[in-house]
Amino acid sequence: MAGKEIRWGVLGCGGIANRFATGVAAVDGSTLAAVASRTPGKAKPFAQKYGVASFFENYEDLVRRADIDAVYVSTTHNFHHECVKLALDHGKAVLCEKPFTVNARELRELVDLARRKKLFLMEGMWTRYLPAIIQVRKWLADGEIGEVRQVRADFGFRIDFDPRHRLFDPALAGGALLDAGIYPLSFASMVMGGPPEKIQATAEIGRTGVDDQSAYQLTYKGGAIAMLSSAVRTELDCRAVIYGTEGRIEVPDRFLSAKAAILRKGDAPPVERQLPFAVEDDFSFEITAAAECIRKGETESAVMPLDESIQLMDTIDQIKKQLGLVYANDRS
Repeated sequence: MAGKEIRWGVLGCGGIANRFATGVAAVDGSTLAAVASRTPGKAKPFAQKYGVASFFENYEDLVRRADIDAVYVSTTHNFHHECVKLALDHGKAVLCEKPFTVNARELRELVDLARRKKLFLMEGMWTRYLPAIIQVRKWLADGEIGEVRQVRADFGFRIDFDPRHRLFDPALAGGALLDAGIYPLSFASMVMGGPPEKIQATAEIGRTGVDDQSAYQLTYKGGAIAMLSSAVRTELDCRAVIYGTEGRIEVPDRFLSAKAAILRKGDAPPVERQLPFAVEDDFSFEITAAAECIRKGETESAVMPLDESIQLMDTIDQIKKQLGLVYANDRS
């Protein structure tokens, strides 16, 4: 498959699908060939906006297409399991927007299916592939800050309360944890390289029964700690810091769309790496990585491996249990 053009289809034409469509346009060797939405009248204008040749008002017609190599699932969280399974059942490689599923049981089913069918499957944690985050991993791998002792990361924004908005709708698996908390949790998982041994979580549960804001303290083998938080009704600093025995690494400003990383060690001058990219290209890095895996016949990404995604969902399940969050997907 070397050099093969990857023809993508998109399930769901909401806001995040626009970022994917823009990202595909910036990637050589990838084309957005078809889009689908189950909301009447939504797929056609989306397709016209991005010059996509085919559009559908159901998902089945898209995944049946023989000329579609890979599917990006951009629906609300509660439909991820259903849509990924549909695509895998039709032999498609799949990139699924974070969080992968609503719970670990759903994800284990999908991973088992993908592995049985030897199909590529990956969580769309696009932040993992940004140049600045790659630099962070290099510094960690090189032992620049010694043994990691603490990670601090927050992601929160403020939107007006609207019970009909997906972020406040329990039927759509809304709330800060699944939508925003996945970013600091995934960042800590990347840094720590293993699951936490102890989890303590607290939250403010809003009027619709989902968390408006929540915080998580994770303790790892050897005593390292991650202190993380997320919010959808509170603007946070959205920065990340990794503290080690010999220094620290800072990802300033909005860490999940990092364009810089700073290494500080004692009295030495800080080492700052500016690694900018155009805003519209933020998804292009993960699309490039996923397409390359598919061309090579690989079934998962070494940067965002499936077992780590399962581990993350296990952590989220434990947090949900502590916070009393139960979604319809958890009951099925």
